[in-house]
Amino acid sequence: MKKINATLIAVIAASLILVAGCYTEDPTMPDVIGYDGYLSAGWVAFEAGDYESAMDNFQFAIEIDTSRPDAYLGAGWCAVLLPDYWVIGEQYDYMAVQLDDGVWPVKMHTGAQAQDLSWSVFQCTYPVLTDNDLLVINSFGTTDTLIIDDTLVVFEPSPEKLSMDNLEIGDWLFDVYGSIRFQYTFEIENPNITSMFVVNNGFALRDSAVDSIVNGATSSTIYLSVPYKYVEVGEANYRTWCMNANNMTYEYATYESAAGHTAFANDAVAAYGLLQNIRGENGDVLLGSAALLGLAEEEPYTFSHYAGITSLKMKGMAAAMAYSNQYFRPALGICRSEGFGLDIEMSDSDFLVKLMQAIEMMLL
Repeated sequence: MKKINATLIAVIAASLILVAGCYTEDPTMPDVIGYDGYLSAGWVAFEAGDYESAMDNFQFAIEIDTSRPDAYLGAGWCAVLLPDYWVIGEQYDYMAVQLDDGVWPVKMHTGAQAQDLSWSVFQCTYPVLTDNDLLVINSFGTTDTLIIDDTLVVFEPSPEKLSMDNLEIGDWLFDVYGSIRFQYTFEIENPNITSMFVVNNGFALRDSAVDSIVNGATSSTIYLSVPYKYVEVGEANYRTWCMNANNMTYEYATYESAAGHTAFANDAVAAYGLLQNIRGENGDVLLGSAALLGLAEEEPYTFSHYAGITSLKMKGMAAAMAYSNQYFRPALGICRSEGFGLDIEMSDSDFLVKLMQAIEMMLL
């Protein structure tokens, strides 16, 4: 446990370095005259690494004119570096985008889908199911007496129960494949899904990890890794993965820039994503990672007041957020999307160390 905690600390620390700032000693401070004077003084102080003074100047500007977005943007970036402002920092980011006549691009969604009789809603991609497997699965609710490979198979002879159900199907699959993870894909009718970590099985009461997300023209394909679970219900014992009628619920975040979304608004969204990252367990990992990933995918990102931020590093920070919240499969998926960690397998004895190293490479 100490080794895992150490890796978490190292990844978070690497993320923080990106926004620590490179500054010039003894900066030349501008004359402070009105809103523009305080705004200019704020950015000079920010670039010098004096975030307290920068925040003071931005707040003085806001007091002079609450209708202009520029000082809110500065205050939002200062909040990333000032722990006393972490709780309210995102409010500056929201105001900056709103006053810039923009629409906040990151949104949270919830959804639910149930597995169907033929396993077509959640399609099993691994293991590759055989014709015999599909025969058993598709017999749900009908007979429990089948002819398999020219042999009559009676699954659970009982005068009280003559139809196939998940109990018998689970036993069949377990006998063939054991307790391995099954991998599934399913569709969500939203092409802008950027961040999603787990799907919960309401029957097994267990989370399944999202391996990756592929956005299409009208929907997104979710690749899901479902663990085996042994579930006791009364006197019945179910061996289960994602089975017929299992209700699968999930949360996901989208990133969608509205028409007229500006580079100025992008800077506010970047500050929001960095803030969620630095807040650690108190940050919103789903929305924060969506902000960083969405912005990084939209265009090569830079911030004029700090040269150390790049699209790759933003994706690295999103992976670090997933890692620090123990969403290891999604973190690996983010790394692999940029060509890092391609040789890492979940079964590796040093998987967590290798994953941390891949994330650190993205943050260099």
